[in-house]
Formats: sequence, structure tokens, C-alpha cells
Amino acid sequence: MVTVHRPHDAGFPYETHAPIAGTVLRGTRMSVPVFILCGLLANGCRTGAPSWNATAVPPQPEILVGENDVSTGHPSHAPDLEQVPSNATRATIVRQEPTTRLVAHSEAIQEELPAPDAHSILAMQSALEVDSLVREVLNRNPNISSLVAAWQAAAERFPQEISLEDPMFGFMLGPGSWGSNEVGFAYTLETSQKIPWPGKRRLRGEIARVRSSAASLDVDEEKLRIAELAQVAYYEYYLAHRRLAVLKESTELLEALREVAEAKYRAGEVQQQDVLLADVELGRLERRHLEQERAERISRARINTLLLALPNDPLPAPPVELPASGPLPGSRELLEQSLALRPGLSAQAARIRAEGLSARLACKEFFPDMEFVARYDAFWQEIPLRPMVGMFINVPVHKARRHAAVREAEARMEEQQAILEAQFLDLAFEIEQSYQRVEESHKALNVYRDRIVPASRQSVESARASYVAGRLDFLRLVESQQRLLSVQDELYSAIAEYHQRLAELNRQVGGPPLGTLPSMEVGQADALAPAERPGAAAPAEVISAPEKSASPPGGATDPS
Repeated sequence: MVTVHRPHDAGFPYETHAPIAGTVLRGTRMSVPVFILCGLLANGCRTGAPSWNATAVPPQPEILVGENDVSTGHPSHAPDLEQVPSNATRATIVRQEPTTRLVAHSEAIQEELPAPDAHSILAMQSALEVDSLVREVLNRNPNISSLVAAWQAAAERFPQEISLEDPMFGFMLGPGSWGSNEVGFAYTLETSQKIPWPGKRRLRGEIARVRSSAASLDVDEEKLRIAELAQVAYYEYYLAHRRLAVLKESTELLEALREVAEAKYRAGEVQQQDVLLADVELGRLERRHLEQERAERISRARINTLLLALPNDPLPAPPVELPASGPLPGSRELLEQSLALRPGLSAQAARIRAEGLSARLACKEFFPDMEFVARYDAFWQEIPLRPMVGMFINVPVHKARRHAAVREAEARMEEQQAILEAQFLDLAFEIEQSYQRVEESHKALNVYRDRIVPASRQSVESARASYVAGRLDFLRLVESQQRLLSVQDELYSAIAEYHQRLAELNRQVGGPPLGTLPSMEVGQADALAPAERPGAAAPAEVISAPEKSASPPGGATDPS
């Protein structure tokens, strides 16, 4: 036995034992194969540079199989290439390291969590912006890191698939010739190399490349989903803060009304019932305030969870004003944009392409593979006869299994095509549904801006003036104030719902709808401003029209 140690690899705890024919090596001629064998064993596992580019998406191959592309003559079921989106405009996918690991106790969890908010970009903002939040979530999300790792693993299949098999080296000894005076030292040295039929390696590499492309597109699709989750959580957080602000405003208004009622009661103009009714309403507002504080903590915990932070970590408050997009393109234009940008459709089309190539590869199995052999056989005592060259080929006589492999690949291609068609039909319905919801929310905001909110404000001011003048009872005044509170609550619910539905539509389309008009004001300050009178409530915060943001088409890697 010959023991081969691996001193260069400290992390390899094993030793490799190479039996050398169970006997003592003799002759200098045997040193060559022994040195070759020892060198191969000592080389070990040394990882080279990755085949994927860590700073860019791998090249996107064609995503369809042309007509009669499969060599069996059957027409392809893949979509037309022009229907498949180009990935040239997609944002680059950067290799991301996992930010957290599973740990066994809470102290380890604390160590693995990201740095506190004091050192975070979000903590440095005066108000929590949705664009910054989405970027942070995408940078930290473990699902995206998992898919990036899956894409990198798929990219590593390409060099494996196009590589030749390792050459074989062998030797044989003739023990009977050792020490013989009649014949020379007998041995055989042989090397061989298997060569697949031309085209097989290229097809295998193309299949690996297309599947790697599908894996990279899955990363983009997941980013769209995570971006939507982050935006929905953000607008829930915004809604909770706005409701708390409305409750604070209503409480201040009701306290001012209570002072008026108490002054009138002391003057003997009204009964004590007005003061008590104001106390009851203040208690109800306090109860609603507790509910909204709970809602704010839950929405904040949801955002912190997406940021891989502790649920009760502090966050900046959201801004008072939010942007609202102008009129959207028609649902048909949105569907066409989705076909050009939605990475999930491109990924599915890539899978169709891979199955079509698999069918072509299965057809190549009807042709034989070759193995070239070179041998030096010292068992021949005649020296000119010792060098030998030759070739082995497999004889593909068992055609039944090869035909079955072709049919299997074609069936899988039809399966993937059916999945793509189902995805398209579902997407068309989802876009139409989301489009109608966004349009409804947009129109509802205009109704609140133009009619409901101004009328409610005027009703409260009129009731307050009438009560001070003694022409209206306190109960009617409280009812007007309750209606204003309800209307403001509905307004901010409509604002949050509008943005959540728009986020859903953006995910389905693959990015912000192209060709949208500039932002329009939805809820102006003059429509919501209260009358300038002593004791009047502060103006309710409204949404205005900051600049419209846009994210890269289909990528959702930087939804700014």
C-alpha cells in the first residue's frame, strides 16, 4: 500500500491509499504510472473560479424552439421569440450573502440580526419613504438570497455539461515475466478518451444555460413579489399613523367643544347632559386610540420582520403626503407591457426552450458515442507491434428506450407550454381586475376631495356655530363631529387602498405602468382645511403630488 497525504489541504481530514498491484514495484519503467497515479490522487479538490459572473445576469438565450426544431419532425409548441421579453434592461443581480442563520438560542439570534436602526439608512431619514424601505427589504430578504444561490448553482451546470469525461489511464503487469531470462519485463500502458457524438455536448450546455437563465428570471420575479409585500406593509403603517393623527385632531376638537358646553352649563344655558355627553365621546375616542396604537405596532412589526429586525424596533414615521399617479394606460396596454416585462413569463418560456432542447438531445442518443484508445503493450515481445491505437463505439440497438426518451421530452415541453398558457390567462384576468380596482380607488379619492370631506368640514363648523348661538343641541353637534371623524378615516383608508392596489398592479405588469401621465393632486389642502375659527381642528394631512417615481422595467431590484 502507498499512502498519499494531502498536506496542502488542511481541511481535508482523510488519507488516500493507492494499492499498487499488491506487490513490490520493480524496474524503473513502473515509476512512470506510479508517479502519474500519485500525482492525480494528491491533486485533490481545488475549487476554481466560478463560471457565473457575480456582477451581471448571465446571457439570456433564445426562449423558443423554432418550428420543427425537434429532429423528430414534430412542430414546436414554444411561443414566438418576439413574444418573449428581452432581459437586456433588467437590473443586474448581485450576489448576496445570507444575513441571518438559524441559531439555537436567543442570544445567537441577537448577534445575527442586522445592526440597530441607529446605524441604518432608514433611521437617518426624517420620514420613512417607501422607496428606501423597498430597497432595504430587497437587500436583506433571505428568499431572494436563496434564489440567487439557486441561480448560481444552475449557472455552474454549464461547464459540467460541456466538459468531456476524464481520460482513463491504466496499466497491467505480467508477474510471470519478473526475473525471467526467457522474456522481457511484461507490462501494458493504456489511455483512452470518450468523445460523445457531435452536437451532444453543445445541446447539454445550451440546456444548462437556458435553465440558468430561467433561474435568474425567478430572482426577478421574487423581487417583484417581495417589493409588493413591502409596499403593502408600508401603506398599512401609513394608514395606522394617519388614523392616529385623525383621532388626535378629533380629540382636540371635542375637548374644545366640551369647554364650550361647560361654559354654557355654568352660565345656565344648557343642561349638564351636554358636558357628560362630551365626556362619553372622549372616552370612546380614547378607546379607538388604543385600537389604532395596536394596529400601528402590528404594522411596524410586519415591516421590521421584512427587514430582519426585531418586531418592536423603532421606525421613522411615514410622511404626511403620498404621491398619486395620473391616469393609467388601458388594461390592454398594461397586458402588452406585462408580456414584455414580466420575468415569470420569460422564465416559463425558457423552460419550454429547455424541454425542446432536451428532445433534440434525446434524438442524438440514436447515434453512437466513441472512445479512442492508445496503448503500449510490452507483452508483445516484438517491439514494432507494441504501440496500438483503436476506438470503441456503443451500438444503439435498443431503440425503444430512446424513442420513449424523445416522447418524454416532447410531453414535458407540452406540459410547460400549457403552464405558460395558463399563466397568461391568469395574468390577463389579474391585470384587468387590478386595473379596475385602481381606477375605482382613484375616482373614490376624487369624490372625497371634491365633495365628502369639504361638506363634512362645513357641517361641523356650521353645527358648532349654531350650538354656540343656542340654535342646535349638543347631540347634533357631536353627531357632526363623529361623521367628520368617519369621513377622514375613510379618506385615509381609500388612500392606503389606492396605493396597495397600485402596488399589486405594478407586480402583475412587471414594473410601474409605462406611459402614465404626471401625478395629479388627490385631496388638496384647500378641500380639507378647516375654517379658521377659535377652537377649530387642525387641518387634516392630505396627499399631494410629489414627483412620480419609476423603477427599472421588470426588475424591481430598485423600486424607487
